[in-house]
Formats: sequence, structure tokens, C-alpha cells
Amino acid sequence: MPNDPSEEFPRSDPAVTPDGPEQQEDPAPKRKGMVVVYHGEGAGKETASLGVLFRAHGRGLPVRHMRFRAIEPGLTSGDDLALTKLNVPSDVITDASQTGAQQLWRVANLHLTIIQEGVLVLEGLLDAINSGWIPVSAVVDSLSLKSQQVHVIITGESALTELLEIADLVSHMRAIKERPTDAVAIAGIDF
Repeated sequence: MPNDPSEEFPRSDPAVTPDGPEQQEDPAPKRKGMVVVYHGEGAGKETASLGVLFRAHGRGLPVRHMRFRAIEPGLTSGDDLALTKLNVPSDVITDASQTGAQQLWRVANLHLTIIQEGVLVLEGLLDAINSGWIPVSAVVDSLSLKSQQVHVIITGESALTELLEIADLVSHMRAIKERPTDAVAIAGIDF
């Protein structure tokens, strides 16, 4: 990872910025970067967040993915394969503990303070907060200081009131019908 995270988000085409390349004499109000929360026990949180990330990437916006939950050793998810094929920077927690979560949060927080526009997905951050690994107050403080053009998507099972209050969009994922827990996982669908 480069020392300066802004190097990872080159901006060669100003036409893809939300307000366009030219400023008019009486410009419309600048768009606000959103805080989006996808939470709940149902499936689809990461799929939804990656869908937005891939859409933004396709539009030429800077994107970054960070996963605050560990996956099984030796397992490569389809998400990881797609991120790699599309050259999307992705950081994954290396140690599923308070220390590992805080190390990854420091990187995420650095991006929130440096990056001026784009989409940052913080997959599983809610779970790290609910585990007591990262204080919710630190997350709320960082989100309040982020650039107006950065969209942050946060996922996990249970969202705290403090985050729900500052979020611009909240979706609660609940399972209406699921496959049995002992069903064989399907590559490309389940992982």
C-alpha cells in the first residue's frame, strides 16, 4: 500500500465528478457524500455495498474496500476475486481481534481524512463496533469530519443508534426465506 493513500485514487477525468468539470456562475448546491448503513441478520449487506462500489468504479470514481471480519483460512471469496480482477484496493483484517480491528480502523480513518471523493466500503465495521473493538464515538467523529464528496458504506448485523442517526440511508436486511444452514455453499452465489 502506498504511503500516501491519495495516490491510490487518481483523478484523470474531471467529467466524472458529481458536479461536472465546469462551475457555473450560479452553481447548484454541491452534492453531499452519503453515509449508508446496511444492517440486519439477513443476507445481502455485502452484496449491496459491493454493487454500489462496482457501479462507482465503473463511473470512474475512486473506490476502496475494507473488511473488518475474517474469512476462513484458505477460502477465497468471489468478492475478493472480483475486487482483484477490477484492481479495486481492498484491505482485510489480518487478526480477528481488537488489535486487528483497530489497525484496520486506523487505515480507514486515514482514508476518511485524506480522500476527497469516491466510495469507501467498510464491510463488517458494525460487527467490530458491537464486539467492543472500535468505539462507536470514534467512528461517528471520523464520519463527521470526512470530505463532502466521500460516500461511506458500513455493513454488519446490528447498527447502533448513534450511526443510524447520522446515516443518510439505512437498509435493514432481514431473511424472509433462506436455504438450510447445512446446504452446500454455491460458488458465485454464496461466496
